Amino acid sequence: MRGMPNIPNFKGLVDSGTGAVISLGGAALIKTIFGNYWGIFNEYGVPIVLSDNVLSIQHSISSKISNAPVEKGSFTSYNKVKEPYKATVQMSKGSGGTLERGAFLAQIETLANSTLKFQIVTPDYVYTNASIVGCDNARSASDGAQLIKVNIHLEEIQEVAVSYRLEEVKNPADARTKDGGERQPQDASDNQSILKKLFG
Repeated sequence: MRGMPNIPNFKGLVDSGTGAVISLGGAALIKTIFGNYWGIFNEYGVPIVLSDNVLSIQHSISSKISNAPVEKGSFTSYNKVKEPYKATVQMSKGSGGTLERGAFLAQIETLANSTLKFQIVTPDYVYTNASIVGCDNARSASDGAQLIKVNIHLEEIQEVAVSYRLEEVKNPADARTKDGGERQPQDASDNQSILKKLFG
């Protein structure tokens, strides 16, 4: 990345640090253009859920460390693996009529059933590559019957690039996968002749 010092990737620090810088820089850019904006955006920076307010955003990251028992009641730890981050964005919709609020709920349900990726935007940070994995909504008498609060649950998506390659060998026996040829189906008469030979 331009502007980053050329340092060795010690224990994955450079990769994780670069991702954090991109998310931090993206938040600064959005804040400069739009101001203090909160919400769920698509991959192109367009807000996709048109709510009245964003009430809260919860975000959590975690990792798993594999442990194995060794001699004398001890254990060893190895292979720390980062799990996908999880986030919950709570939005509210109270304005508009019944049709507009129904369209708001239908929009969220449609996006939840899609495989699209989104960005969770806050004034301080942007969480990228998230997919909606669930949603729930609630109304209460204390808030008013027309105010809908929706919790949108998102999870990070990490895509991998598929690599295809052509294997060229001079001798077919050197190929990694060997062709066993076609096998002829066994006939019932063959089974009977084998039984006759065995049992007379």
